Amino acid sequence: MSEFDGKSVIITGGGGHGGRALARLFAEAGAKVAAFDISEASLAGFHADMASKTAATLGIACDLRDWDQLQASADRVATAFGGIDILINTATARTNPVWKGIEDCSHAELTELMEVGPNGTLGAMRAVLPYMKGKGGKIINFGSGSGRNPAPGLGAYGMSKAAVHSLTKLAAREWSKYRINVNGILPFMMTPTMAQSLRDDPHALDPFLPPLNWIGDAERDIGQVVLFLASSASDYITGQNLPVDGGTDMMF
Repeated sequence: MSEFDGKSVIITGGGGHGGRALARLFAEAGAKVAAFDISEASLAGFHADMASKTAATLGIACDLRDWDQLQASADRVATAFGGIDILINTATARTNPVWKGIEDCSHAELTELMEVGPNGTLGAMRAVLPYMKGKGGKIINFGSGSGRNPAPGLGAYGMSKAAVHSLTKLAAREWSKYRINVNGILPFMMTPTMAQSLRDDPHALDPFLPPLNWIGDAERDIGQVVLFLASSASDYITGQNLPVDGGTDMMF
């Protein structure tokens, strides 16, 4: 029996590639999994993944920029699942194109990054807080190496992630009195876009390979660390922003 049997998990951005990978892992471990995502099409992918799982699942269309929506969505999960034990914030926004210098980034793009990133993350955290205050809980926020070592072209994205890193550390300090562990993970993982680049050119990602010489898999390399941070094995860990990136962080 897994320690996640019957636990209630919310994943923001749960319809995305990484969010769905985490949903599969937690569902397979016996958890009840809810996905928040602004995209109905992405939620359809979540539902398709969950169709073969025996665990209870719930997909909710939710705009993280709207804290009232977030609270209503969290309340719905708590009612359906009997509480909330774990929150995983994977949702993010990006500029268009993804690589864009700060002199070209518009005010609207930066506002979107901040609204979905640190503001949306805090909104989700506050929405679940009433359900964790009495019994404790685990919160895992997705940051980025770009928030620690900003790469040219990813400055605006890095700014939003740096704010998430700071939020993670602050909430860990303020909410420790509630026995809530708050940690961050800074992943470097293969995405569908990156996989397509490799199909087009097997050497397309060579300049980005970390010291371990491969790009992480969402389930095998990233998901296992998230499971650890959500488990009792991490009870003595809080306020950490952990790079899970094949060693990329130490190159800067």
